[in-house]
Amino acid sequence: MGIKVLALDLATLTGVAVGSAGESLDFWTHDLGKGASEQHRFGRAIVLTSDLIRDHKPDLVAIEAAVGGQTASQFLTGLVACVRGVCAIRGVDCETFHIGSIRRHFVGKSLTVKDFPGMNRGAAKKAIKDVIIQRCRALGYDPRDDNQADAISLHDYACSIKAQKYQAKPVGGLFG
Repeated sequence: MGIKVLALDLATLTGVAVGSAGESLDFWTHDLGKGASEQHRFGRAIVLTSDLIRDHKPDLVAIEAAVGGQTASQFLTGLVACVRGVCAIRGVDCETFHIGSIRRHFVGKSLTVKDFPGMNRGAAKKAIKDVIIQRCRALGYDPRDDNQADAISLHDYACSIKAQKYQAKPVGGLFG
């Protein structure tokens, strides 16, 4: 059995993917409380993380780093802090990974809105999500939404870095 990774794509609708490297993967979307206050959603993130650690006993919790540097969403930064705090208390390793590295690994390119000229920002972001979903399906997963797809891509990336002998499937091209 390989390293067990719990991957969280943090947002109000949080994508969750959990499983041991190279084995079956469970994934779903967890609603932290759409329309609820940030304080309430932070509390739900703490409870969710604690429950997932208790129930799945991961070796690593992988989370996507908040995007935007100094202009990153305070809400997303807060969610990251909540998860990292729970992991510290529970004694579970927690690492943040950058979205560009995840995408480069999973789809072969660090896609950004600039890769979709002629589309407005919203349409370009949706196009990126569609590429991630298509890659998940090519690997045999059937995510119901982009939150699950992002968690799957994060899980795959974390396994590729942290699990010895884990072999990610190639991305299209010559061997696709």
